[in-house]
Amino acid sequence: MRMINSLLKYLVILFLLLWSSAATGLSSIKNESRNNRVGLTLSGGGARGLAHIGVLHIIDSLGIKIDYISGTSMGSIVGGMYAAGYSAAEIEEFATGLDWQTIFSSRISLEYTHPARRRDAGRYIIELPVQRGIFILPTGAIEGQQLWNVLSDIFFHVRNIYDFNDFQIPFACVATDIATGEAVVLRSGDIVAALRASMAIPSVFTTINIGERKLIDGGVVKNFPVTVVKEMGADFVIGVNVSQGLREADQLRTPVDVLYQLGFFLDARSFHENKKLTDIYLEPDLSEFTAASFNSVAEIIERGKQVARENIEQFLALKDSVSLTQNRTSRVSPAIHDQKIIIDNIHFEGLKLVRPWLVRNIINFQKGDTITVSDLNRSINRLSASGHFNRITYNLLPSEDPSLRDLVYHFNENPFGRLGMALHYSSFEGVGLIANIATNKFFLYNVNAYTKALIGEKPAFRSGIDIFTSDRQSAWFNFQVFGKHLVFPVFDNFEMAGEYRQNYLRTETTFNRLTGRNSFFYKGIGWYYQSLSPKLSTDFSIRGNIRSPELFTGWNFFSLDRHAFPRRGIKFEFNTSFYFNQRTSMEFIDSEGQSSRDLSEIDIEINNYLQFFINWASWLQVSPSLSSFNQLQAGYNVFYEQRFINMFNMGGTYPFLKNQVVFAGLNEYEILTDAVVVYTMGWQYNVWDEFMLKPLINAGLFDFKLQDLLQVNRDNFILGAGLSVGYLSAIGPLEVTLSFSPKTQKFLTYLNLGWTF
Repeated sequence: MRMINSLLKYLVILFLLLWSSAATGLSSIKNESRNNRVGLTLSGGGARGLAHIGVLHIIDSLGIKIDYISGTSMGSIVGGMYAAGYSAAEIEEFATGLDWQTIFSSRISLEYTHPARRRDAGRYIIELPVQRGIFILPTGAIEGQQLWNVLSDIFFHVRNIYDFNDFQIPFACVATDIATGEAVVLRSGDIVAALRASMAIPSVFTTINIGERKLIDGGVVKNFPVTVVKEMGADFVIGVNVSQGLREADQLRTPVDVLYQLGFFLDARSFHENKKLTDIYLEPDLSEFTAASFNSVAEIIERGKQVARENIEQFLALKDSVSLTQNRTSRVSPAIHDQKIIIDNIHFEGLKLVRPWLVRNIINFQKGDTITVSDLNRSINRLSASGHFNRITYNLLPSEDPSLRDLVYHFNENPFGRLGMALHYSSFEGVGLIANIATNKFFLYNVNAYTKALIGEKPAFRSGIDIFTSDRQSAWFNFQVFGKHLVFPVFDNFEMAGEYRQNYLRTETTFNRLTGRNSFFYKGIGWYYQSLSPKLSTDFSIRGNIRSPELFTGWNFFSLDRHAFPRRGIKFEFNTSFYFNQRTSMEFIDSEGQSSRDLSEIDIEINNYLQFFINWASWLQVSPSLSSFNQLQAGYNVFYEQRFINMFNMGGTYPFLKNQVVFAGLNEYEILTDAVVVYTMGWQYNVWDEFMLKPLINAGLFDFKLQDLLQVNRDNFILGAGLSVGYLSAIGPLEVTLSFSPKTQKFLTYLNLGWTF
């Protein structure tokens, strides 16, 4: 009996040991299963967030499978792309090839702007909508239409997936409810709107409405959302933090610094809690980079690779601890821009002020058309350039026929009126404030009106109306009046000998017709009035006025990529004018103070004359940072005997004066001539970001007769050279030019800031 009891005792102990071992094994398998679920959290940080791409390279190279991704701001963009199927290499290719300056801008490329509006497009620091005489302030400085377009491109293949858990990797991003200050986790809906909300930096980007909430950047309250990826089911978390965090007290020097610091107090409190939840925590050394360092994409990505390599042992241990690893392969077609879409129906949502037929004429799509994603983006850019909208998005919905798609545009309209403001300073004109008020609907559709003024030392104004003759806006009439007060110098042998006050008034009516996407032909009739009075007298001075009607015609071609420091494109204008029936009330005063109305005594004859002018300039981009520049300017007056009245003004760096031919090495008005040819060539080198160097040389011929054009002599030939240092700032171009001409033996320094009138 005792033996039986002992045997039973041993059997019970053996059973308990076996049960314990099995339970331990089950627990181990369960833990291994949990460890297979790897989460990745990517913080916000602007350009610093590009370091996430470098970390993804190491993850891809090791074949580690990521099961969940959470991100904020730039971390949501990179994480969203990875979740949607892009590899690290593809994301890097995208980041290095993108024009970030254009993306984070409210400006639409000039190629989409109608030639009638191209002159002033993108020239204002502030542009505010005006409705019923009241200025409407936006919720941020930048709407970011180009950012919407780029995100629509990137995520085109998942635009019809509304649950982000259905991406190749389940994904969530974080935004902030501006009304409550709460973090909002976005796991479903329109992926483009969600990402745009996650990176809506307060006061920089406009807010985004999703449902009943108005959202801004998630970095305000949860910049490092590890808790989100844990809630999604991650057992093991890789966290990459690129945020600068709160700054030290001695670094807070301006009101903007203080406001920025206040905006991230809540995130600072949550950061340490989220950091404790990470198993592999990475913080790249990005001390010399800022949130705006988009000119250093490659360097920032490399810092991400570097910090991942420094922690490679942790990644290898993770790889060994999970049972499932796989090499990621992209499911995204690299030819996404060429993907064909056949349109069934087109719908417009949000149109209240703008009529649908106007939109249809701009997009130029119709039922049955086959288009690409690039075509869609071009249509949105054309709509944005019209000035009628501040935000345009689209959806492609399934149609009854599975091979077709319904195209739905969503519009956020601008009021018809708008106010633009800009600053200007130049060595010649001094300081000025430019204000422009315009409307896209002056009582009627297809009628635009504008009034623009330069308030400063040398004031000017321009006011006009464009009346388009068709819905496609291919032809239009323009009625315009222009006035300017000017003080200009008179030179004798390249030394200033006097100054004149000039008041100039001009009215004109033109008919214009497009001859292509970038060109138009024009013809018209004008009338001008000009008064002159000496400010500093010379040996003889002229005072009085002259007025004359004018018939003119010409052709204009403009394909530059931007107004200031263009990198590619052509600008060409040919104009011929016939001045007739001139009337004058002028007199000259000699050195003894005697006056006479007989201008023939000083060889001035007021007759009818014909004027020709050509200005051709070309920029050819030979590399991402280098462009060559060539320009030809030529002017010629026939039957002209009016001396300096209405002559060509040769000199200066910026063409903002009537009949001006720019020439490095001369001041404005340093040479007045009735015949001139100037050729300029140079290079424009983009040193970094928007900082430019432009060396150039020019040669000019003046005071010649057409039949003697090839008879060049020392008296009418001039050389010059210049070196410009420029920066495309938020308030416009800043350019300092040092120039020299052997003929004058003078070095000249010229400064221009902002946009010319």
